[in-house]
Amino acid sequence: MTALALAIFAREAAFRDAVAQAQRKGRRIVGLWSPMPIELGDIGEEPAQPIAWIAIAAGLLASAGFYVFIWWTATQAYPFDSGGRPLHSWPVFLIAPIEFGALAAGIAGMIAFIVRAGLTRLHDGAFDLDEVARASSDRFVLALACDEGEDSAAAIRLLAEAGAVHSRVVTR
Repeated sequence: MTALALAIFAREAAFRDAVAQAQRKGRRIVGLWSPMPIELGDIGEEPAQPIAWIAIAAGLLASAGFYVFIWWTATQAYPFDSGGRPLHSWPVFLIAPIEFGALAAGIAGMIAFIVRAGLTRLHDGAFDLDEVARASSDRFVLALACDEGEDSAAAIRLLAEAGAVHSRVVTR
């Protein structure tokens, strides 16, 4: 079963030290809460997923799909000879797919942004913990992922050595 080792720090220096020690020991940092913004570098962050590439891919796929749809309707499904013009008139066919691709890229970019930012969650279980409730006012809180038993005891020892005021293990 997965457990969390939660620790409360009264001072920012001890919090930074605990984060650095956890990273050196190879511990997975699950949560960092503090009453003020703290620059910790790339510690505890997930690799960025480029939203622009998602939008570009969606726009190109939508444009290509819409172009194929227009070509199919004009040449295969309902061929109509209008004044001797060719059935496949690509200059006329380009306008709508470009506009549709731009629309699809914008929608895909917004959806990727909302999902990546985690805005689809209405409630996070961490807010039920008493330690996290005080983090917005005067405490620094660090959560490490660990297994129950010996691993959780090692995580608690690591946090205590770093200067934790209070620490405990929470099972999920």
